[in-house]
Amino acid sequence: MSKVETISLRIFGRDLTIACPPKEKNNLIKAANLLNEELDGINDKNNALIIAGLTLANKLLSDGKKKNVSSDLNLKKMITKIDKALKN
Repeated sequence: MSKVETISLRIFGRDLTIACPPKEKNNLIKAANLLNEELDGINDKNNALIIAGLTLANKLLSDGKKKNVSSDLNLKKMITKIDKALKN
């Protein structure tokens, strides 16, 4: 059985206790801080968790698209270099 740690977080004024693998602890704390920062900037407190979740998911998807475009360009450059090397 894998080892787990228990961490206490405060999100949107609520205390939560979560069990997680030790290697995920720091990322969960960072994620909670990021979520709280996002929640602080939302005026509609009734729908704040939904709005924050959508905003963060949208940012994640947008960043992923940017990375894919950059990766595609780097891959094309690498293929061009390999082609030139093979022709010589």
